[in-house]
Amino acid sequence: PKEERASWKEKFVSLRAVILPIMIIIMVLGSIYSGVCTATEAAALGCLGAFISAAVYRKLTWTLVKEACHRTANLTAMIIWILIGAYCFTSVYTGTGAHELMEKILLSIPGGKYAILITIQAVFFVLGCILDPAGIIMICTPVFIPVIKSLGFDPLWFGVLFIMNMEMGYLTPPFGFNLFYMKAIAPPGVTMSDIYRSIVPFVALQALGLAIVIIFPEIALWFPRVVLSR
Repeated sequence: PKEERASWKEKFVSLRAVILPIMIIIMVLGSIYSGVCTATEAAALGCLGAFISAAVYRKLTWTLVKEACHRTANLTAMIIWILIGAYCFTSVYTGTGAHELMEKILLSIPGGKYAILITIQAVFFVLGCILDPAGIIMICTPVFIPVIKSLGFDPLWFGVLFIMNMEMGYLTPPFGFNLFYMKAIAPPGVTMSDIYRSIVPFVALQALGLAIVIIFPEIALWFPRVVLSR
């Protein structure tokens, strides 16, 4: 049968449901990029906007508030324990002089500084398959950042490469979180094997994007420099 297209009036009416969420996004990002707020303060603004949005749509209940507070407390506690463990690791790592040994090992890799960079990216990729990005940041920052600086690479660019790598980690077995998210919403007939096979082109495209940003760093650095120069 011929598909019925919605009229412009119906389209505008349907947009009412997303007006407030869009305004929250604009408010949060706009306050950060304009320099009005720090990222933490903008997050608080976003939280306030979410409360107002829930109240406008009559979804703000004590049950919802308690559930949100409970989830926030769980997430905050998890991050704090990661920070405690990472701080202990960093103290022992630097106190024993292991960072100097690691720097010598990495700098001895044949092939120049880009071979070292690719090795680090390979380590990130493997860790991203089994660990949460927050944990990887806390563990790997004291290990790799001194090496990256000594090689003359931009730490901001290295951070962009890290984020891109973590996105690939979220899509790769055995513990890629996005794989299990997809399984949860997929039809019953879709198996994990089907999902594993389906992510190959997506991971390949992300790997290609990572390679392009490694070859052309300005792709990742142009916009941050424009924003930070204000």
